Amino acid sequence: MARTFEINKKDGTKVTEGASPLAITGLSAGTEVAKGDYVAIAVEESQKSDPVDIPAFTVKASEG
Repeated sequence: MARTFEINKKDGTKVTEGASPLAITGLSAGTEVAKGDYVAIAVEESQKSDPVDIPAFTVKASEG
């Protein structure tokens, strides 16, 4: 089975899952997200890795 990934909020709420790369959607342009507000988890079969903090970022305005 292929490795997949999850992105969760720091409270454990799953935001998205699937093959890499994943995207966090639904955030407004200009939103500042702090390191650790979201975590990435690798999933292989029924085993999950320890959560890894996603670095801080600011949501860019959509292009196009």
